[in-house]
Amino acid sequence: MRWARRRRVAVARLAERLGVDPAVLEEYGRREQTRTDHLRSVVKYLGWVHASPGSAAFKELEQFLLNRAMEHDSPTLLFNLAREYLIAA
Repeated sequence: MRWARRRRVAVARLAERLGVDPAVLEEYGRREQTRTDHLRSVVKYLGWVHASPGSAAFKELEQFLLNRAMEHDSPTLLFNLAREYLIAA
């Protein structure tokens, strides 16, 4: 029951921020490509780029993580360092 109430509250808050009827959000994601299309739009808007394995950017990240892994053994710390590295890049 708690989850359903939290979901309703979250949907209502999001709908209010978007200026749409909450019922509209119930339809979100029913079309197979909707989420993929929206993800692509967000990626484009934020200017993110894909680093393919083997690319120079990917190799730089690998080297960065290898160097940090020699200093630290915490996966969480390595993840956060990688996140900060990518944001800075």
